[in-house]
Amino acid sequence: MSSTEEGRESETVISVAKVGKLRPEPTAAREWVSTSRSLWIAGYILLMAMVALRLPLTRKYLNANVPEDVRSEIGDDRLLNLSMTVGTVLFFLVYAVIIALYFSLAAFLDKRVIPGKSVLAGRFNIGAYFVIAILATIPVNLFSVVFGVIQPREIPGYWAYFPSMAVLALAIFFRHWRGFSTGRKILVVLSAMALSTIVAIG
Repeated sequence: MSSTEEGRESETVISVAKVGKLRPEPTAAREWVSTSRSLWIAGYILLMAMVALRLPLTRKYLNANVPEDVRSEIGDDRLLNLSMTVGTVLFFLVYAVIIALYFSLAAFLDKRVIPGKSVLAGRFNIGAYFVIAILATIPVNLFSVVFGVIQPREIPGYWAYFPSMAVLALAIFFRHWRGFSTGRKILVVLSAMALSTIVAIG
C-alpha cells in the first residue's frame, strides 16, 4: 500500500471518530429530581425541636384532662406525675414516627407528581410538595410555642390556612405543572390539598 493511501485511510478514521463525538447517544429516560435530602432532614429536625418545646404544654393539657375518678383511684400525685411524664414521652415518640411517614409521603409526591424544581441559593433543589409539607407543620407548631396555645384548632382561620397554603405553593410552582394534561393537573391539585389536609385533621 502506498503512503498516499495510508494517509487517506488515517484521515477517514479520524473523521469517523470526530463524528462519533458530535453525536452522543440520547438518554433513555429523563431523570426526575426531588428536593435536596439535606432540606428534608433540616426541616424534620426543626419541626421535632418545636414539638419538643411544646412538650410542657402537652403535659399541661394531659394533666388538665385527667378525669376526677382516675385521680381518686391513683391517689398519689407522684404516681400521677409519673404517668403524665410517660404519656408525654410516648406522645413525642409516636409523633416523630408519624412526621417521618408524612415527610416520606411528601417526598414521594415531590419526586413523582411535579418533577420540575426550583433552585434555592444556587445549590439546593426545592419542590412544591416540600413547601407544602413545611408550611403545613412548622408555622403551626411555631405559633403554638410562641403564644403558648395548646390546641391551635381553636384559633379562627385554622381550617382555612391549610388549603390556602397549598394553593399558594401550587401558584408559586405553576410554571412547573402548567403544561400537564388535564387529568394530571387534577392529580396535582388533589394531592396538594390532601397533603395539607392530613395535618389539619391529625
